[in-house]
Amino acid sequence: MVLAEGEAESDLMARGLAAAGWSRWPREQAGAVTGFLDAWWTQTLRTKSPPISACAVFESCVTASSSAAPWLTRWEAETGPVARRHLADSLDWWREELTSGDSPFTWWWGTEAEERAAWHEVKRWLAGRARAT
Repeated sequence: MVLAEGEAESDLMARGLAAAGWSRWPREQAGAVTGFLDAWWTQTLRTKSPPISACAVFESCVTASSSAAPWLTRWEAETGPVARRHLADSLDWWREELTSGDSPFTWWWGTEAEERAAWHEVKRWLAGRARAT
């Protein structure tokens, strides 16, 4: 709850979850983490002014899960104006990383190759979104 309300450093909490290997926990505990991350991301995409920016929540969810796919899938499914605004804001936030090739996942837990693959997936998704508009 503290994390979703913006009272904690989301990137550090996400790294801690990844380091703890939560996805290998017993099903009930891992399911609770998955449920929280999904609810947090969905609520962020639907909230005009969330306590933590959409790009920071996205980066945190990707870091915690070591995967961009489920979070991009959710973003794609959210077609309203608030989610589109968050996408535009995130593009502005990631402008330097998009041009330099550096990853925005500053607290990544895993190999550098996995981090690059996740960021490449995001960039590919963003390019597809740009072609669609």
